Amino acid sequence: MKNQVPTRLLRTRKVNLQLIDIFPVPVLIMDLGMVIDGMKLTYVRNWYSCVRSINPETVLAETFLNGTDIEAAGRLTVNVQTFAIKEAVWEVYRSPGGRFNGCKAVPALKGAVAYFNIGKELRRAVGDEAGGMAGEMLAECVRGMIQAETFLYRERGFETVDDYGRYWERHYLNSCRYYSNLDRVTRLWSEYVSNYWRGANFFNRSKSCSVFSGPEGFNTVGNLSDSFHEMAAVIDFDAAGRVAGCRGGFLRAPDRVCFACGSLLPGLKGLALPHCGKKQIGKVIGGGQGCDHLVDLVSDLAKAVAAVWESKAGR
Repeated sequence: MKNQVPTRLLRTRKVNLQLIDIFPVPVLIMDLGMVIDGMKLTYVRNWYSCVRSINPETVLAETFLNGTDIEAAGRLTVNVQTFAIKEAVWEVYRSPGGRFNGCKAVPALKGAVAYFNIGKELRRAVGDEAGGMAGEMLAECVRGMIQAETFLYRERGFETVDDYGRYWERHYLNSCRYYSNLDRVTRLWSEYVSNYWRGANFFNRSKSCSVFSGPEGFNTVGNLSDSFHEMAAVIDFDAAGRVAGCRGGFLRAPDRVCFACGSLLPGLKGLALPHCGKKQIGKVIGGGQGCDHLVDLVSDLAKAVAAVWESKAGR
């Protein structure tokens, strides 16, 4: 009997995604590649990041990207106590016409601290290498290191995870919705991670962005799932590239107070998002009452739409 995608999948222009129980996977991929309600699957990017121990003194942070137009990786080996970078490498395995393909070490990053405020050093070290992909991959590795620190608190000089949590409460007060509403949270960070077991693996993150295109614009779907957070966003673009609608939500976060960040997404309506930098996006859904992880996800969606435009323009 011929496999068919259930008619409940992607019924509306707003791309209302639902789980479907159909196998095998190749059939699902084939059918999603067809026109669905006038929209065609045009572009996909998937990321996976991991931070793990390779010896008592060193951790390895890696990020892998696989997408319609590119396949790449970034790698940092880092001192577990100081977070000083021992080695930085980026690789591109597949790119348009092979123009970015190759592997390169970045000795200029040796000794730099894989933590907040490394941005300037990173830009100075890799610039726009591999069309900006080198910096993007290594920046994802740094984000992984910051998240992994929770399970490296002893190596970082804290006696207990409670001490580490209090340090963040003092030094990162008002940095995001959680740390701006400590009087409202019902669960401390140390309580949130109390049931975790990590072994030699300290952090995992996966992200995915998909672009559906049609005569009236684009529909995009993005999701992020990592050791601490889980969220998704759906953004509709008109033919001029402006946000026509935006919505999303959270499934996992340190506290329920974080879930309200999803309500900020409609504030992006009207923006020409593919031309907006991350700082401009952050002014709407980031900052003291927002979520930097959501900012990263929306920025990835904006870049995905920009990539589709560039492809259509033949650049």
